[in-house]
Amino acid sequence: MKKLFLLLLGIIVFSACHHDDPTPSAATNRTVLVYMIADNSLTSNVEANIDSMMSGYKTAKVTGNLLIYLDDTSKSPVLYKLKKNSNGTVTKETVKNYSEQNSVDVSVMKGILSDVYTSYPADSYGLVLWSHGYSWVPSPTTKTISTRWFGQDQSTSTQGDVTHYMDIPDLATALSGAPHLDFIMFDACLMSGVEVAYELKDHTDYLIASPTEVITDGFPYDQIIEPMFSTEKNYQKIASSFFDYYNAMSGEYKSATIAITKCSEMDNLAAATKKIIGAHASEVSTFVSSGIQLYDRENANNHFAYDFGHIIQSIATPTEWTTFQKQLNATVVYKATTDYFINLPIDSNHFSGLGAYIPKATQTTYNSFFKTLSWYNAAGWNQVSWYWE
Repeated sequence: MKKLFLLLLGIIVFSACHHDDPTPSAATNRTVLVYMIADNSLTSNVEANIDSMMSGYKTAKVTGNLLIYLDDTSKSPVLYKLKKNSNGTVTKETVKNYSEQNSVDVSVMKGILSDVYTSYPADSYGLVLWSHGYSWVPSPTTKTISTRWFGQDQSTSTQGDVTHYMDIPDLATALSGAPHLDFIMFDACLMSGVEVAYELKDHTDYLIASPTEVITDGFPYDQIIEPMFSTEKNYQKIASSFFDYYNAMSGEYKSATIAITKCSEMDNLAAATKKIIGAHASEVSTFVSSGIQLYDRENANNHFAYDFGHIIQSIATPTEWTTFQKQLNATVVYKATTDYFINLPIDSNHFSGLGAYIPKATQTTYNSFFKTLSWYNAAGWNQVSWYWE
């Protein structure tokens, strides 16, 4: 399964990059960076995905810059630029080599973003985050962990092999000071979560992501390069191409969920959520998650992603839900799902496109971290007298 969550606790080990900066280019309509963290079990998927990007770039009627930052297990990190040649071919040019570094460290990511935006200025920008993912959940603090996260970067130190992650608030910090993004697309698991969207709302116009896992093939890049550069911001074509690609398959490969969140509506969504939680605080404090649409496939003691809309509908009165649903529809501007994600049934009647956490007394680590997220206070969860306190 692919791919991401942005987490970065654990030991940070990185080295300075080797500077061989390219000559800055003139501004174009858009620069898109694909940030590929494949220094993990996803290395074997890199070549196919980049080939697909090159195929899409070849046929797309775009003149913008497509950059790929790649950190995999085979070599030190490198920054590529795709180039259309006069003979109709597309080549992958190396524009910068880096020393081995932790690509999910905040300062390292900031540096790479600065390299791209300084050398390839544009009228607008897009960012694809490609790796393992695990929604808003805090990064593990031990070295023996699952390999299902975004931003998973391996390194070797005197303590042995160390795995690094980037927490969502750290991702927001890494994006601060950079140009505002037209879109962030997560080619990674479980990243369409209300907690994630709220944390990133000030850095991008749209969030394109899946509330469930993503099949290892990832997005069909040969079909989505042109809409990624569209001045009309036709991002629905990105999401619908992803859905159609998997919906046309059979068996377990017929598994896809996708949503587009309009981040300028996240404050309104938080206010609407806070109103309902405040009105039903006593019921929320003992809320039972049984029957709520699940998005993660963890065991019963570790669930962290339920359907956000289904949660609110279960708390609210019918009148409250009708009003809330209007705001939800204004926030999630596109969504699509297959009937199953592998062995997890997805009820389209309870598919809002956004995952969300339901606190449980047994999940003390999750609960402690949940309270540090911006969504916790903005959405009114701090109004609840928690039953584990």
